[in-house]
Amino acid sequence: MEPTKKRILFTLPNFKTAGSKYVLLAIYNGLDRTYFQPYILVEKFFEQIPDVIPKDEQLLLSRQTSRSTYIKRFRKLLKKQKIDLVHSWDYRSSSLEAIACRLSGVKYLFTKKNNAWSKRWFAKSLLSSHIVYNNPEMLHRFFDTSFLRTKVSLIPHGVDVDFFKPAKSIKDNTYFTMGFIGVIGPNKNQMFLLKALKELPEHFRVWFYGQADEDYLKLLQNFIEDHQLVDRVAFHGFIQNEEIPLVMKQFDVLVLSSKNEGLPLCIIEALACGVPVLSSDAGGGAKFLLQNGGGYLFDLESPLQLVSQLKRIAENPEEQRKLSEEGRKAVVSKFTLQQEIASYEYLYTQLTSKA
Repeated sequence: MEPTKKRILFTLPNFKTAGSKYVLLAIYNGLDRTYFQPYILVEKFFEQIPDVIPKDEQLLLSRQTSRSTYIKRFRKLLKKQKIDLVHSWDYRSSSLEAIACRLSGVKYLFTKKNNAWSKRWFAKSLLSSHIVYNNPEMLHRFFDTSFLRTKVSLIPHGVDVDFFKPAKSIKDNTYFTMGFIGVIGPNKNQMFLLKALKELPEHFRVWFYGQADEDYLKLLQNFIEDHQLVDRVAFHGFIQNEEIPLVMKQFDVLVLSSKNEGLPLCIIEALACGVPVLSSDAGGGAKFLLQNGGGYLFDLESPLQLVSQLKRIAENPEEQRKLSEEGRKAVVSKFTLQQEIASYEYLYTQLTSKA
């Protein structure tokens, strides 16, 4: 007799702008369909839902309504689809889904990905059945109270190490290429990297990949022109997730100078591809990922520290090789997609088995 499948509803604001879309999709695709039946619900941009998700597993529920109406409609949807557990990937602090689940007797889980916190986040946490956090510092920062510490689990992100893997370099050895992949915006703090570039020799260059905040991009471009860096900086725009390994082959090092981060997926992807990482210590995630090697942290209050680290790696091929091997080894042992999925499957089973 086949086991009764647990019906898991993943919720995400949309697949157009939500930063967790790739993580969610990887987990959705990797779930063991012998035991789990997944669905995905979004609020808008329904046409952006990936084609790999069957139509009968796609759900839409707009929030363009009153709070009470949304809760009522969400409860109705839970009942109709016979949902056992809701897993939210919403970056916001809204408790509407959690309230609807409480009223329906459905387990509610959310993954805490960022470092935002408020009374609304605390309320959402209290209403939840369980909470997953991405890096160890979040436990002490948010959940170290008697109300919350008994219902939290650490599950870091993981990547497919058969897809994100070292490959023959296609770099131009005339240059030392610093790379960045992600949103071009104030929090990612690309200006810090440009200021470091100004202090580095001519053969250092920066390649940025990602969708840009237009106002911030203008500030960066003005700085580049004012300091004669035009020939050393390139903005390549948004790239699809499947293009990332090819892009990583062009980098000598990935640099992340964010002001605030949860657990940067780009660091795991770079390490898996054998690319050394230099990162600001912005929220504990980078420290957690680099504790077993693969790169170094730098202080945003000390720009010359980054300059020194870049010169050291550029001038020492053996150092670069060592960091590449350390990073790959760390990801394979601790941050694989298979490990992340297995952890969630175990948690789903535990939560839905409780009365």
